[in-house]
Amino acid sequence: MKKIIFFVITILFVFSTAYCIDIVDKSYREQFSTDTLNKDFYRHQMRTASFYDRQTSSVNGLVESFRGTSNYTYDLFTRSFIVGSKGVLDAQAFVYDSSIASLSYILSGQYKKAEKLFRLFQREFAISKGDNIGLCNVYRTDMQRTRFGLKPGIDGNRVHLGPNMWIAVAVLQYTAITGKTDFVPFLIDMVKWAKEIKHYNFSDGKKGGPSMGYGWQPPDWSTVYSTENVIDYYAVLRMLKYIYNNSNKDVKSYFEKAKYSLKDIDEEMSNIERWLTKLIFDKKKKSFNMGYNANGLDRTDALDTVSWTIPAVTPKRLEELGINPFDMMQFAEDNYLVTDKIDDIEIKGYDFTNQQGRRKNYRMIWFEGTGFHITALQTMSQYAKKTGKKDLAQQYKNQAIEILSNMEKAANIINLIDKSLPYTSKRPTDKQIFTTFANEWEIPRGKNGTWVCSSSSTGWYLIATSAFNPLDFDTENVDYKLFNN
Repeated sequence: MKKIIFFVITILFVFSTAYCIDIVDKSYREQFSTDTLNKDFYRHQMRTASFYDRQTSSVNGLVESFRGTSNYTYDLFTRSFIVGSKGVLDAQAFVYDSSIASLSYILSGQYKKAEKLFRLFQREFAISKGDNIGLCNVYRTDMQRTRFGLKPGIDGNRVHLGPNMWIAVAVLQYTAITGKTDFVPFLIDMVKWAKEIKHYNFSDGKKGGPSMGYGWQPPDWSTVYSTENVIDYYAVLRMLKYIYNNSNKDVKSYFEKAKYSLKDIDEEMSNIERWLTKLIFDKKKKSFNMGYNANGLDRTDALDTVSWTIPAVTPKRLEELGINPFDMMQFAEDNYLVTDKIDDIEIKGYDFTNQQGRRKNYRMIWFEGTGFHITALQTMSQYAKKTGKKDLAQQYKNQAIEILSNMEKAANIINLIDKSLPYTSKRPTDKQIFTTFANEWEIPRGKNGTWVCSSSSTGWYLIATSAFNPLDFDTENVDYKLFNN
């Protein structure tokens, strides 16, 4: 009997550790995390992968962004709620969320699941969408793919720069980590596509950053320039350039075949850097504005203009461009750090914007954004250490641990399946509206006021716990097979 029990325990142990993997150096990762999360790390990997397995559609293989959302939709024309037969955000796969799911699978060592998503999107990207190609912002998960492609979701035929570039980010990390170059042509197709999107034009006729793209209006997306979206593109260009210069495999032939060169990359990076420094950076705030549109500068403050810019552009390059990343981090602390209560327990994290950006009397914790700001804290801790700022290095590290512990606390209090997280700390009722900014993006409402799992928040929780920077190649702490000689 004892032998049987020992055998069963051994089998269970082998099964439970089958996917245990350290993509990021363990000692580096653990310095930014809590004792409980360090002990539970491999289980956290498996739970997150299990969550995405549950969210994967059996109809077409897409990953659902939410599940169990309210049937009620607010109609702007009648200014009343309309009840439908299904959850408003059910059966919707936002492409950005799928990139975060792919990165989570990669961090869990489940590469084949990421590959399936990449193949699906590679095929979809090339399908004509009127006069254009590219990936729509969101697709239906309850409808089969046809010869015309996947069925667009709630955003209709909108094709925006950012979601496409985040798929490229995930593919770049997969390529570097696994050493497989199968998707390099897809990467080049995506950056060539981004290069052709309408760009901002300076008065001297030279280009700046690209616009958000095209699709269902208003507004005219070719006149909207989003800092967040442009930074995504910059990160992709920077990493693709690194692959070109440092791959131990012959990737240059892919570039030659596609008639795309380092000159193309350098020109676009230079365009973006000029756009960021000469137009978007606010010297008074010492941070970046949200973007530019037909009305001029959009001076709204947004967390991701700090939290993605620092890991993507890198603190070193920002300083070379005359921008102080330490000031940017202080701006984030002063404007986005908030506390909110969940079941009467205080939780600390980061909001989408500040009080001026929302123009409403409530604040909230954006769990996705809190996860990626932890990445910025980790990045800045290492940079401060390298530049001899030991006190700041320790401060950023302590902040990263503290905020991650608050995400852990929230996950335990809310106690959703697989320790997944909701989109924010607010749990609206069926007919209650909380918005991300002043008039944008209603927070997902759960059916009958329940919590709703968020694919993006759950993925960023794992990314933050892994101390992994998706927007750069951390060659000091990650074993990239593509760069091994």
